[in-house]
Amino acid sequence: MKIAMISNNSIPVPPSEYGGTQREIYYLTEELVRSGHEVILFAKKGSIAKATATYVYPYDDKRKQLEFIMRHIPKDVDIIHDHCGLVAKSNPPIPTIRSYHGARKAIHVQIPVYVSKTILQKYGENEGYYLHNGIRLTDYRFRQKKKNYLLYIGRIEPMKGVHLAIEVAKKTGLKLLIAGPYDHNKVQKKYFNEVISPQLNKQIRYIGSVGGEEKQVLLSKARCVLFPSVWDEPFGIVMIEALACGTPVLGFQDGGAVPEVLHGLPQLICRNTKDMVTKVLNPSAFPSAHQCRQYVEYHYSERVMVDKALSLYRKILKGNHYKIYPDSEWNNLAAKRGWL
Repeated sequence: MKIAMISNNSIPVPPSEYGGTQREIYYLTEELVRSGHEVILFAKKGSIAKATATYVYPYDDKRKQLEFIMRHIPKDVDIIHDHCGLVAKSNPPIPTIRSYHGARKAIHVQIPVYVSKTILQKYGENEGYYLHNGIRLTDYRFRQKKKNYLLYIGRIEPMKGVHLAIEVAKKTGLKLLIAGPYDHNKVQKKYFNEVISPQLNKQIRYIGSVGGEEKQVLLSKARCVLFPSVWDEPFGIVMIEALACGTPVLGFQDGGAVPEVLHGLPQLICRNTKDMVTKVLNPSAFPSAHQCRQYVEYHYSERVMVDKALSLYRKILKGNHYKIYPDSEWNNLAAKRGWL
């Protein structure tokens, strides 16, 4: 099968630090190629995923990016997997699916694909499909023996519940390391300066955004990772990254897809911060490091993700779910440019 994989022009594939969507594109691309398929990747300059062919955007303008894709996409592509919406909304004459990595309803696309069943049901109203994220286990350092600190890793913003991680740390008396970026917009800056920063001390430390080796060390050595999201988390890739390192992760039952992702490890799902504190103080109830990693291998490895992606591609192609519109934006632009 020949697949066109569409990323955006903001973060390379894979990202050096933060960028969950681009990391998923990376794993999907390389595992598809390893499985004998051809992947044509359109992405930001600096992308090093081992695709069959990679085209880097020479423009920031989205209309020009679309034209760039139209000029370079092979005519014999079987399906387009669009992760940013650039192509899907133009309705090309090639079956196209649009992956949504956030918690919102798909608009102006024929075949939306969400990253969890939870988001498909709540926001997609069961129109479309879902495809769980996956990771490459060999990219994550496994460690059985842990150190006595808690770890929060993710964006620093209210809906991620960083303040709740701090509350848990204070009530348990354990050291908490907070790692992740925060944008300097008004809301996030105010949250960091007024809510997080005043609580930082020797016990509770903010260490900035991390990636690569530093992230591996932090994840693999933590007593547990706290994932106290208080919004409709679309998936929560940090959870499976922690588990792949053999590190348990605690999240809330009302945290969007958290209970879906952790369905096989129910002892890690918390009702509230009080419950989270109780679980942190009772690590003997955690699954073992080997059980954590095995859980990811069985449910969220890149192999599992790609097998499900291929099943979805074949279903779309076989079922004639995608409609071709002669007067689509793609076809009209192609006619205007003389590319038909």
